[in-house]
Amino acid sequence: MPLSFAPEGHLVRVVCIRAGRGLSRRLIEMGIAPGKVLRVVRTLGAGPVIIEVCGDKSKSVSDRCNLCCTSCGNRIVIGFGTAMKILVEEVARRE
Repeated sequence: MPLSFAPEGHLVRVVCIRAGRGLSRRLIEMGIAPGKVLRVVRTLGAGPVIIEVCGDKSKSVSDRCNLCCTSCGNRIVIGFGTAMKILVEEVARRE
């Protein structure tokens, strides 16, 4: 599913980025790369998406801040169109 449609509060893993070289490179520089786990902080319909990049992808999900990610990543705001190019799979839901 595209990152734009991921529910708020869920952890998702980046499966692939379907964008050109320039945007793909820029996303990777920001820490959004295949295999990385992100926490969806806020989705605003057709507006921007706020995410947090979680820790190292080599660690298991349970090792990353007990699935909360409140202290392990930077918050990033990306546009709806860019978020549509980032395909993700759901990892966990934070209650």
